[in-house]
Amino acid sequence: MLRTVIDGEWVTLPATLGELQAALTDEERPVFEAEMNATALEDLTRVAVRWALPAEARQADEELFVRLAAGDYSGLVDSDGRPVES
Repeated sequence: MLRTVIDGEWVTLPATLGELQAALTDEERPVFEAEMNATALEDLTRVAVRWALPAEARQADEELFVRLAAGDYSGLVDSDGRPVES
């Protein structure tokens, strides 16, 4: 069983590829399948776990990655709780 915290709440993620596919919308499923088919074996776990997250969490992650790539580290702290400087 995979579990994670999203917005302060524990969420149980799909445990198999079949469960993951069943949880996706009709629009998401072909995108997921195409990405999985194009993913190197060494990266399958990372890609599957990302897709196992609810759509809202995947979107929030993508927005965060774009912000970080642009050099915006506002609101981030290091392991000691200190603000991260850009």
